[in-house]
Amino acid sequence: MYNMERFSLRRAVERLRNGLFDSVAVNRLTVESARLESVFSNGLKTIEKGESEHLCISGAYGQGKSHTLTYLNQLALAQGFATTLVQLDVREVPFHQFSTVYQSMIENLALPDGKKLTNAWKNWANKESLDHLDAMPHRFRMILLAMLAKNKQLTPKERSLKKYQDYRPREYGSWLEKALKGSDIPAPRLKSVFKYRDVEGYREQSLICRGNDPYFHMVQSLGVLLKAMGYKGLWLFFDEAESIAQGRLNQRVKSYHLLDQFFQAKGFVFPVFAFTDDFFDKVNQESYDDERETFVKNYAKAWQDLTILRLQNFSSCEWGLLLENLMTLYSEAYQLNLSLHVKESLQTVLDKLEAHETRFKLKALVNKLDIDTQHILLDR
Repeated sequence: MYNMERFSLRRAVERLRNGLFDSVAVNRLTVESARLESVFSNGLKTIEKGESEHLCISGAYGQGKSHTLTYLNQLALAQGFATTLVQLDVREVPFHQFSTVYQSMIENLALPDGKKLTNAWKNWANKESLDHLDAMPHRFRMILLAMLAKNKQLTPKERSLKKYQDYRPREYGSWLEKALKGSDIPAPRLKSVFKYRDVEGYREQSLICRGNDPYFHMVQSLGVLLKAMGYKGLWLFFDEAESIAQGRLNQRVKSYHLLDQFFQAKGFVFPVFAFTDDFFDKVNQESYDDERETFVKNYAKAWQDLTILRLQNFSSCEWGLLLENLMTLYSEAYQLNLSLHVKESLQTVLDKLEAHETRFKLKALVNKLDIDTQHILLDR
């Protein structure tokens, strides 16, 4: 086994030891692969038709929601989809402020061929391909067009003139990349780029994005564009989505409306949200009959037919399989031959922790493996 592979296995064990999950551990320890692949296959059929739906993953803290998102993310990439995984947070990445979520989405965007979005766009785009930008918000459409153009060349004499004092060709590429990722590059700077790259039509509409709608429509347009570029579509994975219901009332109003748009949208974007049951409890408890009509609709009723994958505790058979997978992962990471009594020792630990969450159980099992194999490692 190559040292680099062994390093990745040890890193996976180390993260499990600290109560975290790792992409390698996701591949090696998933015991519900058949169920998850069935769910993925159903989503695959809808997005291939351009009639994408959605998926909500519901489970308690530590029950494997992040693990499930990562597994589905890897499946989507392997099948030729672009993917992005966003960790929502009521303060750092609040859903009601979707411009911030959009930045995280583009920053974490992964293409199955490993290319950057901007490079893939430049390599693929031509005059015929520009029709796929028609439904895109004006600011982002102009940004993508400008990426295809070259800077206007000025003579030294022209550059000394006052009317060309905003000419900064070395910065244009950086400004465009940042703007595409959602950074708030001022409109005057973008206009300067468009002027010196001869981008037609940039004055026809405002280059300022206000509210959540432009960013939502950009995400939907991006799914169409990625499909046209040869990828199968775009999967969005939102972890910690219960944070949507943890904000103030005015924030929840915006978040629910945006979330409803994702649930209703049909296209080449497939959103997956991971919630705890607390989220649905909060949605059901909202005051929809308030005379102020705070919410535009009763979301408790509107979302009764959501597609929900409810995570369940593993059966004894599934835990038995997981123990075997964990022992194999550990033995390969540290080049050990684990005896049968080690599994029996792990099972004893597992029986004592029946009421605890999965993440804590895995952490305890790795600690037990450390104890049981300590004498072997010390004798080397």
